[in-house]
Amino acid sequence: MPQWQTQHTTAPLPTPSELSSSFSLRAPPATDLWASSPGTCIFTAPFIYQAMPLASFRRARVTISAELAEQPYAQAGLALLLPQSDGQRRWVKTGFEVLGGRRVLVTVGRDRWPDCSLVPADPELGRVTMELLRQGDNLIVSRVNRSENWVGEREVLRELGWVFVPSIGDLIQEECWVGVFVANPSGEADAFDAWFEGLIVEGMENGL
Repeated sequence: MPQWQTQHTTAPLPTPSELSSSFSLRAPPATDLWASSPGTCIFTAPFIYQAMPLASFRRARVTISAELAEQPYAQAGLALLLPQSDGQRRWVKTGFEVLGGRRVLVTVGRDRWPDCSLVPADPELGRVTMELLRQGDNLIVSRVNRSENWVGEREVLRELGWVFVPSIGDLIQEECWVGVFVANPSGEADAFDAWFEGLIVEGMENGL
C-alpha cells in the first residue's frame, strides 16, 4: 500500500488513525498551487498525499472545513497532481476558495493552461465533502451531499477527459500524487488551519 507523504510543510505527518478520522493542515502566507502560462507552475502549497501509478487510481474523497472569510484566494481541498519528467506538473484541484470576499467551491484543471469553474458554497454548512472518481477514461469531480440517513448523493461539478491520457507528446505519464492541500497566496495574509475528515484514497483492485 502506498505510504503517505508531505510536501511544503514542516508539520509532522498525521498518524494513520488521524488521516482516516480528522486532522488539520496549516497554510502559511505566500503559498499556492497555480500556473499562469504553459511554462510557469507554482507549487508551494502544503500537501499530504500518496504517490501511486496513474493507471491504479480509482477514487479520493474528503470532508473539508476551514475559516477562510478574511483570506483572499485562500484554498483548502483535494488534489490530484501529475508530475512530469520535464519538471512541469499537470493537476486537478477542487475545494473551498475565497473569491471576491466570499467562499465558493472551485475546481481547476491544468493540462497546458489552468481552466477554472466555480459553484456557490452553502454558507450555513461551513464544510463540504469533495470526491475525485475515475469512470472509464474520465475523471469526475463531485460534491457529495449528505442526506438524513447519511447516504452520499453525488453532484457532478466537472468531467475531465485528459487526466488518464497515458502520454503527452514524448512524455509518458506513469505516476500521480493524490491527497489534500491548503494554499494562502497573499504574502500579507495570516496563516490559517483547514480541517480534513474521513480522507479516502483508493486504487483499482489489481493496481494496489
